[in-house]
Amino acid sequence: MNQAFRPESGIDRSSPTPYYLQLSQLIEQAIDRGDYGPGDRLPTESDLCRDYDLARSTVRETLRHLADQGRIKVVPRRGAFVSEQTGSGWLLQVAQGFFEAEVDHHHRAVETQVIEATRCQLPGAAAVALGLDSGANGFRLSRVRRLDGNLALYSVNYMLPEIEDAVRSSEVMSGGGSLNRTLQSAGFEVFRARRSVEAVAATEELSRLLAVPAGSPLLLITSVSWGRDNKPFDFYTSWLRSDVVKVTVEAQTAVSND
Repeated sequence: MNQAFRPESGIDRSSPTPYYLQLSQLIEQAIDRGDYGPGDRLPTESDLCRDYDLARSTVRETLRHLADQGRIKVVPRRGAFVSEQTGSGWLLQVAQGFFEAEVDHHHRAVETQVIEATRCQLPGAAAVALGLDSGANGFRLSRVRRLDGNLALYSVNYMLPEIEDAVRSSEVMSGGGSLNRTLQSAGFEVFRARRSVEAVAATEELSRLLAVPAGSPLLLITSVSWGRDNKPFDFYTSWLRSDVVKVTVEAQTAVSND
C-alpha cells in the first residue's frame, strides 16, 4: 500500500526525546500499520518538513536513523523506500544491536541474564580498541541472552569507566532493557561502528554458557563503537549460536557524486 502520509500526531515540542527520534517513531508506526509496504516510497524530505514543521537537517537525521535500523533504504536522487524484511535475524548496522533487531523489528522475546558487571583492568585488545593505555580500568558487562526461550548468545562489553553508573542504574541490569538505548540516553550515541564476523569453535566455557558441545561452530562478532566526537566508548565480543539467531551483513557500493 502506498498512500499519502498524513501525521496522526505532531511532534511534541515539550518532550526531551529528540525531534528526529519522534519522527522516526511516527514513520515506523505507519510502516507497521501497513500504510507503507516493502518497496514503497516514503514522502519526500520537503513533505516531511512541511507536515511536521521540522528543519531539513532534522528530517535527514530521521532518514539516516531509519536506514541504520534497516527500516528504509535511501536511494540518491530517488528518495527513501521501505526495506524488504527478509526473515528474522540480527542485521549488522551502525546503530542497531541484538535487542533492537529481535524485539523491535521481528517482535521476538529476548531474555537476558547478567553474568558479571564489574570495574576491571581492561584486557589488551579492549584497551587498544577504546584508545586507553595498557592497564587502564574500564567497565565489563557480560550477559547470556535467550531468543524465544532458546539460548542464543553470550556477549562481553568493555566500556569506558564513566559509563558504569548509567548502566548500573538502568533496566539493563535486570535484563529488561536495551544497552544501546541506555548508552544513547547517557550521551554515548553510536555515530559509527566497525564490526567483524568469524566462525569459531566453542570452548569449554562457551559450551557451558550456550549449552552446546565443546567444539561446536559459533559465530563471533567483534565490534567497536564511536561517538560523534570520534572517540570509541564500547568494545564488545558476542558468541552466537547460528542455529538460533541468524546474522545478516548488508553492504552497498559507494555512491559517486559525479
